[in-house]
Amino acid sequence: MKNTDHQPFTRDKSVVVIPAYKPSQTLIELTHTLTASKYLIIVVDDGSGSEYAGIWSSLPQEAIIIHHPRNLGKGAALKTAFQFILECMPEAGCIITMDADGQHLPSDMERVAFRAWTDPSTLVLGSREFGQDTPLRSKVGNTITKYVFSFIAKTKVQDTQTGLRAFDRSLLEYMLSIDGERYEYEINVLLHCRENGIKIVEVPITTVYLDRKNSCSHFNTLRDSVRIYGRIIKFASSSLLSFLLDYFLFLLLTAVFPTGALYIVICNIVARIGSASLNYSLNRRLVFRDQRSVSKTLPQYILLAAGILAANSVILSFLVSVLSIPVTVSKLITEFVLFILSFIVQSRVIYRPLKISRQDSY
Repeated sequence: MKNTDHQPFTRDKSVVVIPAYKPSQTLIELTHTLTASKYLIIVVDDGSGSEYAGIWSSLPQEAIIIHHPRNLGKGAALKTAFQFILECMPEAGCIITMDADGQHLPSDMERVAFRAWTDPSTLVLGSREFGQDTPLRSKVGNTITKYVFSFIAKTKVQDTQTGLRAFDRSLLEYMLSIDGERYEYEINVLLHCRENGIKIVEVPITTVYLDRKNSCSHFNTLRDSVRIYGRIIKFASSSLLSFLLDYFLFLLLTAVFPTGALYIVICNIVARIGSASLNYSLNRRLVFRDQRSVSKTLPQYILLAAGILAANSVILSFLVSVLSIPVTVSKLITEFVLFILSFIVQSRVIYRPLKISRQDSY
């Protein structure tokens, strides 16, 4: 829905939020440029330490600076600013987030902000192109995240990790409700917006890196990647535990009962019931953290489990009886094939977030 408000886009009602952890002099230059253009500025010092006091004192007087006593993470810093805007800045209209390291040009920021103003129902991303000059760590990280996000959300987003974003004030409370305190928060925002029908729009921007290694970034490749891919990692772990129980029970039962296609199917069904009970409990409580009653999700899960069980038994019998593949290997192949199907159905159907709107999706 396009903006029908007759008031024009104004910089003095647009708030630029900049989370900063141990920033360089670049932050000083950036904030002075933005305040000279009449933008409202909130800088969140995410526990940089006393040695950075000179940076804060050099920022424009018009800038609002909020200090975290210790490093809480980029997501926490953004939420601190969002809460401040919600409580103390009723005049704010468009909310823009930028990184403190100079990777976003003010001219690109303004184009992203204007696009968000024209359609208050959207989340607008400043999307970078990753060419030959992109540092290897950034190129690999963004590529992996892009494909993981596409797999989970069934949506293509060119730049899932961009820090240049803009949205209308009406989405503030929703942004505050999304979980995540560090770098995973930004990918969680995309997932939740996609799942709740909030349109995602990408605006191409200039790709700026200060050096070939992108040394100004505080992104920890291992630690923060685990957080970003948290949902699928937890789902895989839950599936692995359930599979190990299933596999153990299956081998135990096939060792006790006579051989033959019928007995294999029976053993598979019994093992599947035991592992499905464990899988449902883990996914509901730990992976998707679903708050709805068991009566709402369990029937759907039972239907999924029954469908997968039927497919599991058919595939397993085919591999063993027709292709003569050893039963232990056939079981592994069958489980791998059905893993992806199970994740998609559980994340998109059974444990989908409650809808807050019915707007067009990206």
